[in-house]
Amino acid sequence: MREKEREKFENKSKVILNKIVERRKNLNITQSELALKLNLTSSGYFKVETGKTKLDTFRLIQVLDMLEISPKDFFKDFE
Repeated sequence: MREKEREKFENKSKVILNKIVERRKNLNITQSELALKLNLTSSGYFKVETGKTKLDTFRLIQVLDMLEISPKDFFKDFE
C-alpha cells in the first residue's frame, strides 16, 4: 500500500477510535466497565481504543452495541 493511502486510512481509524472514546465518556462508562462487558482485560480494551490492537468488524459492532449506538448513526457524519 502506498504511504499516502496508508496515512489516509490511519487517520480515518483515529477518527473512529476518538468517536468511540467520546461516546463512552459521554455515557460515563469507564474503559474497565466496557472491557468487562466485552470480555476483555482492561489493558486489552485500552489497546483497542489507542489503536495498538486492530478493531475488527465483529468487535466494532459489539462496542457500538455496548455504547447504545447503531453503526448507521455512528457513521452518519463520517467522511
